[in-house]
This record gives sequence, C-alpha cells and structure tokens, in this order.
Amino acid sequence: MTSERFIDTGEEPIQSLPSIDEFQNDRLLSLEEAIFSVQKWIPYPNQIVGYAKKKSSKPKDGLTIDESASIYVYAMEKAEPEHSICLQLDRAFHSKEKIQLQSWFPYIELFLTALKKLPSIKCTVYRGVRGDVWDQYQQDYIWWRGFSCCTNSVTQMKKILGSKGKRTIFEIHCINGKNVQNHSSLQDKNEIVLMPNTYLRVLGKRNLGSELYMIGLQEEQIPDEIIASSESLPPSSTKKIYSNEPHLKDTNQSNGQQSFIQTCGMRDLSKAHPKCQFQAEQYWFECQYHADDNQLIKKPDELERNIQDPPPKFNSDVMKRIQGSIIGMSLGDALGAHVEFRPRKFLLEHPVEDLEGGGTWGLEKGQFTDDTSMALCLAISLVNRHDFVLYDQLVRYKWWYKNGYMSSTGSCFDIGAATKQSICEFERRQKQFTTKYDISLDQIDFLSDSDLLKNFDVYCSEDGVAGNGALMRLAPVPLFFYKFPQYAIELSGRSGMITHGDRKAYDACRYYGALIVAALHNETKEQLLDNHFYSKHEEWFSNNLLCPEIMNIAEGSYKRKGGYDEGIRGKGYIVDALEAALWAFWCDGDSFEKGALAAVNLGDDTDTTAAIYGQLAGAYYGYEKLPQKWIKFVYAKKFMECLSKWIAYEGEKWQPNSSIMHSVLSSLPNNDSSMELSTSPKFNINTEQIHTQNMTFSSGSHASEASASQNKPSESEKELQQNRMTANKKPSTIMQTTASRKLPPSNSTTINKNRNYAIDTRTMDSPQRSQRAQTNSQVLPKSNIPSQMSAKKPTYTSKKP
Repeated sequence: MTSERFIDTGEEPIQSLPSIDEFQNDRLLSLEEAIFSVQKWIPYPNQIVGYAKKKSSKPKDGLTIDESASIYVYAMEKAEPEHSICLQLDRAFHSKEKIQLQSWFPYIELFLTALKKLPSIKCTVYRGVRGDVWDQYQQDYIWWRGFSCCTNSVTQMKKILGSKGKRTIFEIHCINGKNVQNHSSLQDKNEIVLMPNTYLRVLGKRNLGSELYMIGLQEEQIPDEIIASSESLPPSSTKKIYSNEPHLKDTNQSNGQQSFIQTCGMRDLSKAHPKCQFQAEQYWFECQYHADDNQLIKKPDELERNIQDPPPKFNSDVMKRIQGSIIGMSLGDALGAHVEFRPRKFLLEHPVEDLEGGGTWGLEKGQFTDDTSMALCLAISLVNRHDFVLYDQLVRYKWWYKNGYMSSTGSCFDIGAATKQSICEFERRQKQFTTKYDISLDQIDFLSDSDLLKNFDVYCSEDGVAGNGALMRLAPVPLFFYKFPQYAIELSGRSGMITHGDRKAYDACRYYGALIVAALHNETKEQLLDNHFYSKHEEWFSNNLLCPEIMNIAEGSYKRKGGYDEGIRGKGYIVDALEAALWAFWCDGDSFEKGALAAVNLGDDTDTTAAIYGQLAGAYYGYEKLPQKWIKFVYAKKFMECLSKWIAYEGEKWQPNSSIMHSVLSSLPNNDSSMELSTSPKFNINTEQIHTQNMTFSSGSHASEASASQNKPSESEKELQQNRMTANKKPSTIMQTTASRKLPPSNSTTINKNRNYAIDTRTMDSPQRSQRAQTNSQVLPKSNIPSQMSAKKPTYTSKKP
C-alpha cells in the first residue's frame, strides 16, 4: 500500500477565502456521470465505478449507493498512484488552469454531499509532505483549498514519508473531520478527510530530528466577516504561545493581547503581587506540567501518584454518596461520549448497551468529555479555596479551555458555544482588571484580595443563554454545601449563572441541586420524585419560586412512560436536559445502569444527559451500587475518589460566616446539619426591578428586550409555553456580589433582525453549532475568541516572526 493520498502536493496554501459556490449543480449526478468528465485523467473509469458501486451496495450512515461509492473511489489505492482519483483531484484544486478543476465539479458535488452526511468529529490528524515547507506557513492563518486525506496515526504518517530526505508532518487539530471508515476500500479506522476550504491557524514548528519536521495547525470556524467580505485574512489577535518557558509572553502582541501558559502549582509568594497571594494547600490538584516539557500538561490520571487523602473527619456514608455522584457523572459522560450528536433514529438501530470507546471523539473506554472536566474544575475550586469563589471557578474553566486542565486527553474538546463565549469574556475582563489595578497577567489568576474579588464582575454570560452546560457540571456545589440546604441551593443557581445567563438555567440548577442535597440527607426516591417536592422544601428555596418551565418539571412533567415517544428529549436546551435526566431516574427500576443507558439512548447530547442523570442517581444509590463492570474502566478513578473525600472534608468544615459570599448571603439562616431551618428573614430576590451600580432596568427596558432574544421554543413546546405566558411579565433577578443580575422572562422569543431565524438557546452548548452562537454574540468580536485545542497540546519550538 503506497498511501500517497496522505501526501500533500507541496503547493503553497492560500491566504484568502476561495469560492465554493462554483461546485453547486442544478441536480446531483450519478457516479458514472460524474466520473465521465474526468476520464482522461482516470484510466478504466467504468470498471472503477462498477467495482465501487458493487462494494457500496449496502451503504451505511444514510448515504445512497452513489454517494458511498464516491468516497470508495476517492480512497482506492492504485498500483500507479498517478491514476488515483485522490491525487488527480488534489492536483486539480491546485492547478492554475481553472478549466481543469471545472471538469471535476460533478464529482466534487457528489463527494461533498456524501461527506456532509457524515458526523463531524474533533480529533488530531496527520498529513505529510516531502520537503521543508515552513516558509510557506508564515501567515497567522491559511486555507487548504481541496479535500485533505489524513490519518490519526503519527506512526503511520512517519512510515509513509520514509526516513530519507527532508520531510514535514502536519499535525492538524481538526473540528470538522469526516471519518470515512464505513465507505473506504480498506475500511481504515485511521482515515479522516478534511473538507475543502479548511481554515487553519498556524501554531508553530517542531524539529523531530533526522530532517523530519512537524507543523502544528488548528482548524477554526471561518469568521463571518471573512465570509461576508471574501477579503484577505486579518492578522491573528489571539495567538497561543508555545515555548519551553512556562511564563513566556509574545512580544509581538500588544499588552491587551498577551497570552500566558501558567505553571500553577507551587509559587514563590515573595515575588507575587500583594493582591495575588493565593496558594493552594492541596497543590496536587493544581495546573501542572511535565518537568521535561513545560507545555505538556499533567492529566488527572498523571496527578494520581502525588495525591493525598484528607484526615478522615467526615461522615463516611455521605462521602460514599459524594463519590457516587462524582463518579456516576463521569460514567454517564463516558457512556454517552462515543455516540454524542447521534440522533434517536441511529440509536434505535444501534442502541448503546455497554461502556465503549471510539466513536465521536475517539476516546478510550471510560474517558470523559467536557461535562466531567468542568465539574472537576468546579470541585477543585471549592476544595482549594475552601469556599465558593466564582472568580476562581472561571479561572479554572479558562485553564481547561486554554491549557487542557482536567481534560482526559490533555486538551480542551467538546466545549459548548455559550461556555466558550463566557470564558472569553472573562479573559477580556481580566485584562481590563489588570490595567486598572496594575496587576500583571501572569498574576491575575491568583487574585486573593477579598475586596477585589468582590469588585470583579463574574457574570460573563449573555442574557437568555439556557444551554445544558450550566447543569452538566453542577454536582460539586450541592455536595460541598449539603449541610446548609439554603446556601447549597442558592449557590447552585449562581454556579450556572456565570456562563448561562437565563433564569431557566438558574432555576434548573437550584432545583437539581436541591434534589442532590435531599439525596445526601437520605430522602427516599419517592420523596425526591414527589410532585410536591418544591412546596415541601420551600424554605430551602428561600420562598423564591421557580420559573414556570422548571416548576412544571418539579411537578412531574417528566413522568412519561413513553419516554421519547411522549416528548422526552436529550437536547442541549436546559429544560429538555433536566426533564430527560429526571425521566431516566424515574424509570430506572432502581438500577443505575438501566437509567444511564436510557438517558444515552434518547440520542443527541447523549453524554451530557447521562452525566446529569449520573449526578443525582450516583448521589442516591451511592458509590458501591454503581455498575462494577463499568467502575474498573473509569478514567482517573483514584483521582476522583480522592477529590470526593476532599469535598466531604472541606464541606464538613465550611461555615457561612467565613465565606466570601457572607455579605451577600447573610440573610440566609445559619442552619446546621440537623435540617431544621430557621424562620429568619429570607434571602429576598426582587422581582420588580433590577438595580445595578449605575442604573435600574424594568421589564420594559431595552436591556430586557435584548436579553429575551435568545429564547426560542420548539414547535412541540409552543402550545405549552403559550399557556404559561402572561402579558407584560416582569423579569426576575439574582443579586450579584457587587450588582444585581437581570434575568429575562422565561418565555420570550425575539427574531434576530439580521437573520431569517430565531436564536435557539437549546443549541448554545453544542460545539457543532458554535458558529451560529458566535455570529450572534454581542460581547466579543470574532477575532477575540480563541479556538479550543482538541487533542494533546504540543510544543512548537519555532514561531512566526
């Protein structure tokens, strides 16, 4: 096998957006018709097509025979590489004679149609070229015009390039790769095809020795302004820094655009800013890098060797429930990861029946995605700060996004659009803060001054964002504060608000947090699923009503025996996600395994639905009742077991009067673990007006209208929501540490005047839909939103001047 299709032609990449409209035809041709116009470059086209269609007679993935066969002929190995369709098509894309590419248009249209039907995957792939082509990659961004056949095995790529002469391997962190295994002549699991006009950020170059080089590339969504203008690419404003120094900054960037790679373990506080004196006692939970490579982060399983258990000064039964919740969440996440984004129809035909690897993200069996990574960030913040510090929570989410902190792969992947937007907004505010208070960027993450922490506006979400990302990471908060139910429930809501600014997100987190607290207080399943749970625990909620959508769930809307057939959906909308997780818990027959599988097999956002289920089910059943056949495959199990003990230990010690939140939450009763709540004045939430530091908004304000623009109900929900809507409904609020946070009405929909569609908050946490979410973002310009890395973070020793 020559595998020449993995070798680049060596033509220079382009620096402007090429048009793809020219590929569109009035109708889709058969493969025979599509190949006819290029037969002068392809010997024996009829035999090739006939053979391919015979092999593709039972196509998978919903493709037609012609579509599947178009992939088959593209990947066919030929004794003479010059005769392969892959190589000839690549040359046509790079030809200066437009007529040569035009001959391929019918085939390109058929091939594109086939690839678009395959799910997009994020992974690290490799492609090669003979020679050193670094001088062609001096731009911040470049385009690869044609289709690019890649392998996800660097070993295979090295073998294909051989060992003689100058060679370059491209390491591409792709976000829209297409796995063609089901349609390839070799059924090669390692073969990934990148689509035409792939937009790539140049990361840097590494010398691998023996005249072998590696160029790092990060695929990114094409910015809307580039699509609109089709002009030359703008310079990058958010380049990641790769070097052997942990605190290196890019001198080519302005002060407002500098990016840092931090080594966040033990710090020399004598050299630290007096306002940034935070030092974690449990350093083994902090952001650390390998000694031989300061840019290769230590993953959770690699931190296990240094972790230490806390003193056993906690309730062991409670600790088992905490472990059950944390690891139950991780199990649900891992169970759904390999079929994430798969629709219900696919899962009816291929139901998930056990823990598996591979699939959407190519993970090992038991590895988790963003759901668990963010929950671990949140848990570690509570443990290491001994308190609820929203600023620190955002710092750790930023470390995850930028550096791969707490990722099972060593890099951020599967990040939702709403979460990404909020983290980027937080980073922007940090930079403004450093200028105002004369703090360097490499110190600001360790902010310790209580006054400055209170002055920092941590609510970074746009209004109206109601994705499930707020709920998927929730568990550590109610687990930590369970002794003080009112605090646990209020702080559960606030934990989601920093990235998801809709009232439904706040209330979903409060209600689900209350269920987890109740599970730790040994309430029965019947009590947890009681349709009157809210009214029986009203003081836990400080008599603050839930919004109609969440109250409807609390009153039992999820109790539908027909499940999916009766409207239960595993979608990214937080109302759907909450309802689906509770449905799975309600119908699981007291079996964690059965409930987790039911959640996954709803389809769509499979990992998050199951992770949310796992938080409550794990807390209720306890660690020992989780499926043992799955437990042995849990990634970083020892790490999460230890972290759970620290949650129990620090939570046992926590007292409201020692909290940074005390001044805000002081009206909550200082209750103890006896569950007997005081009748002292409640933490009042003003439902009439929103007061900020400088202005007051009412329900008729412009801000209220803007916030409502991201609440679009689905067709199946319109009748229900219309019954709940009331005229001139005033928004509710949540008090912030320094200012009140406006919450929009829960049932409003505003059409974006610049588009022909409404903004749907249910897609806000879907990575596949991040481009639309960013299009409608009013907080940050596109150029200020750095992309995530979807695989292990390399170190590139050469950077562009």
